[in-house]
Amino acid sequence: MKKKRDFKLIEGAFNGEEAKEILNQLFSDKINFHVKKSFNSSVKYGTKDLQSEERIKFLKKEINDINTFFEAGDSSDSIYLIEAKVTVKSLNESSN
Repeated sequence: MKKKRDFKLIEGAFNGEEAKEILNQLFSDKINFHVKKSFNSSVKYGTKDLQSEERIKFLKKEINDINTFFEAGDSSDSIYLIEAKVTVKSLNESSN
């Protein structure tokens, strides 16, 4: 039977500085994951993980877009709602 589960990662209202900080930290953590994965691949196999390298480029662009979004904000007292859900699905049949 395939499994699926949703997890709430973020659900709340934040001022602009908090919202920007939360999103930057999440994306930076994901970048660091891919940096380590690519480095480990280069140590083990002598070549960087190309999929991780592409994700790093994409995520860095997303961080730039996040910063641009908040720099263009209405005012310093703006409140932003952030909702982030993570869905995990098994891709293969399990024996349980």
